[in-house]
Amino acid sequence: KPTQEGLYSHFHAIDRVGVPIIIYNIPGRSVVDMNTDTMARCAELEHVVGVKDATAAVGRATEQRLACGDDFCQLSGEDVTQMGFLAQGGVGCISVTANVAPKLMSEMHEAWQEGRVAAAQQINERLTPLHIDLFCEANPGPAKYAASLLEKCDVSVFHFLDFRF
Repeated sequence: KPTQEGLYSHFHAIDRVGVPIIIYNIPGRSVVDMNTDTMARCAELEHVVGVKDATAAVGRATEQRLACGDDFCQLSGEDVTQMGFLAQGGVGCISVTANVAPKLMSEMHEAWQEGRVAAAQQINERLTPLHIDLFCEANPGPAKYAASLLEKCDVSVFHFLDFRF
């Protein structure tokens, strides 16, 4: 469980690699939430270009934009809260749902970008049960299973995970 200074030191060190970096702020996986002040420090690094924010705190998009600037790319990492994140200043989503419903997800984001908020919300409401179901177990198990039902992958290659389908 790194401290905020430890998080910054990590990104400062890997910034030297010279490739664009998207911070994955996923407290459910990393056990720690990168706070807005640390995010702003990281945003000053040359190659840190954005964040996948999976905190489900939609107001963070506004906080982080104010702290990190308009050019800092803010992507939701929570499918079920992405509309709120967009409304608060996010620009997209690194989505689990898009793996099994890419057309609807694309249409939703296209509607949002075109200012057709009601249409985007209507699509989001259709997708919400799927957003929720894809997190009934730890990711990526449910998404892989859903993809297998669509014949997009073969879950038998995941035999080592002890899934019982």
